[in-house]
Order: sequence, then C-alpha cells, then structure tokens
Amino acid sequence: MNPPKEVPLEQRYVYAQVVEGLLAHGLSGRVSPRLKARLREAGVDLDRPLLPTYPVRLWLRCLHIIVEEAWPGLPPEQAFPRLAAAHVEGYGRTLIGRAVYGVMRLLGPRRLVLRLPQTLRATDNYTQVELVERDATTFEMRLNSELPCPGYSETLFESLLRVGGAESPRATVLTQGGGSTTYLLTWKER
Repeated sequence: MNPPKEVPLEQRYVYAQVVEGLLAHGLSGRVSPRLKARLREAGVDLDRPLLPTYPVRLWLRCLHIIVEEAWPGLPPEQAFPRLAAAHVEGYGRTLIGRAVYGVMRLLGPRRLVLRLPQTLRATDNYTQVELVERDATTFEMRLNSELPCPGYSETLFESLLRVGGAESPRATVLTQGGGSTTYLLTWKER
C-alpha cells in the first residue's frame, strides 16, 4: 500500500469546527474588540458566518494574535498551553466536539490514542499520524507537521487524554524537524 500523498503547506486547511471551537466557545469572554479587529485584518471575520475551511498559515497567524491579545505579557511558552486548554474545552462545546468527546470518554485513553489518526484527520485536510505502542500506557506518535506554538500541541494532547479518562497524562516532544514532530504520550491507569 502506498503512503498517502503529502499535502503542500499552501494547500493545507483547517476545518470550520476547529475555528468555531476556539473562537466561539473556548475564548468565551476573552474576545475583545481589539482581538476581533485583529482577527478580521488577518482574515477571520467573527461578525460573519465562518468559512468551511481556513488556510493553515492564516490559522497559525490567528493563534499568535489570540495569544498576544488574550494573554498579554505572558511568554509564549506559558500562553500557548493556556490557549490549547481553552481550545480543547471549546471544541467540546461544538456539535461535532460533543459527539467526539462522548466517544472518547467511552473509549478510555489507550483506545482514544489508537483513534487519534482518524480524530485528528477530521480537523483538517492534511494530518497524517503514525503510532507506535510501547506498552499499554505509552505511545510514540509522529505527525507530519511542526507547530510553531510552544507547549500548544503537548497541552492539546494531554487535555484530550484527560477527556478519555487518563490520569497524569504527559505529551513530550521527542523530535521535531523536517516537517514532522514525534511525541511521547504517557499516562497512568486509574
């Protein structure tokens, strides 16, 4: 079987439910008029219905704008984890997110991780995930992307594992470069 074709950066898009999860739900009470204006200038107009997709480059720019406005004065390595936690919480309030999180709770952490390739693929048009199970509570996970948002992905994965019932979840970057990132995902059984 041939591996899926890599999607070039300029053709990578995130889906509307990702944007909705953060901007409409996760940032509840944090969307100031200034943040709204800066997002509009960047290409996301919160006064109009969301588009079905947004270019990844635009979405990354928006994440940086949100951190600057919602957590001013915090260094990026402290602000991006807060953003990720808000994003996971907000996504869980969307129609799709409620359904996905309901399934995650039933699956438990191990089966949740085994389903991450499909779960993450439902958020954009490009994500590819490779998993290697080291033991029942330890996985290596390689993604075909690098995110220039320190601590964001790690907090995102830890939060998702918590949704699945994991105790003391940890996501650590093992390697990053060349367009991919490998994480070590661990947790304790309850």
